[in-house]
Amino acid sequence: MDNAESSVTTVLFPLMRDAMGLTSSALGTLVAVAKVVGMLAGIPWVLLARRFRRKVVLAVCSGFWGIWIILAAMAGNFTQFVVLYGIAAAGFAGAGPIALEILGDLCEDHRRGRVTGMLYGGVALITGVSAPLFGRLSGLDNGWRYGYLASGAMCLVVGMLILLFLDDPRPAARKPLNAAVAIENKARTVRSGLRELAGIQTFRLILVQRLFSGQNVMMSFGVVFLVEAHGFSTATASVVALPFSLGYLGGTIAGGRINDRMHQLRPLSGRVVMLQISQLGFAGAALICIEAAWHSIGSFVLIFAVLGFLQGQVPVVNRPLIMAVVRPELRALAFAVSVSTVEAFAYAGYALLTGFLGDAIGLQDALLIVTVLLTAVNGLASAALYRPYARDSTALAHMPHEGTPATDTGKDIPAVP
Repeated sequence: MDNAESSVTTVLFPLMRDAMGLTSSALGTLVAVAKVVGMLAGIPWVLLARRFRRKVVLAVCSGFWGIWIILAAMAGNFTQFVVLYGIAAAGFAGAGPIALEILGDLCEDHRRGRVTGMLYGGVALITGVSAPLFGRLSGLDNGWRYGYLASGAMCLVVGMLILLFLDDPRPAARKPLNAAVAIENKARTVRSGLRELAGIQTFRLILVQRLFSGQNVMMSFGVVFLVEAHGFSTATASVVALPFSLGYLGGTIAGGRINDRMHQLRPLSGRVVMLQISQLGFAGAALICIEAAWHSIGSFVLIFAVLGFLQGQVPVVNRPLIMAVVRPELRALAFAVSVSTVEAFAYAGYALLTGFLGDAIGLQDALLIVTVLLTAVNGLASAALYRPYARDSTALAHMPHEGTPATDTGKDIPAVP
């Protein structure tokens, strides 16, 4: 649940807007509140996963926590909905870091790209198939409520499936005898872990890169953009969610394999090359989508499929980049910082910015600034990762399992040829 593609909000918001008389800034507020709350909740879930069985914690935060989505569907006004939706987001924030840590333990380095692609692609496919169905609810009174009820029920099913079928390769840690000692040990572990992560230059640069990424905003506001700028009905505009998700699925699967292949051919730079290609390609496709004056939804179906394909490259490149420079014991914390904190903070800020700019200068110009200009600059600036990634990934590859972390102070790490 750490990406916009895994949420039905982009489809259901137009229905809420009609029912409650909201504007584009309300969507920005909704997304921002959920992301800020999730940003604060990510690390506590990781600590719980160290205390209890990871699969149980994952089932709770990504599945059974869906009860709050069901309660949000029953909200009497927008304020109540935002509060309940924010509580739901506090649970979903733990899903990404824990799932990615388990994935990193299950897979060898040369397979992580394609397996990450299967994980994110599967979530996107489920969302894409369900989105047009939710769009059909626009013909019903309070159709958005039924959509969120169904979404919450799906989460509960996911929780049960995790408990029944997920194979966690690492047993739960022993419970400490003294609660006060346990709290102190966890605090000390987090502090030392954060210091170690801060010493990895590649990780710092990835955080900066994700902080200036506005790509997720495109799909969050895509349906609303088609309704406002091109006059499509909600039911018609929601059709683009399926090709976006199918494209995303194709991007994660194909991108994962290509990323793994590039990593094998160019282990010191292949993943960074893929990161730049995906960002610059997305900026170009987003420019076409925003500036085109098409009157047929079919044309937008095609361009949203391309956008989804390029967006699908992000997790299969970004997540293995982090896994390659962070030792296994710290990966959950690293993903809590990068995905649940930094990405969530950036997403919240750009969602608010897009919403308020949409009210002030129009949603078309707002998306042009956030998803085209910012993404293009970010793609070019990602070239700063080449040398640090080569150094830090090489250091980790030659490090004993319990060895010293790779930091900027390493003297025996080769530079990029």
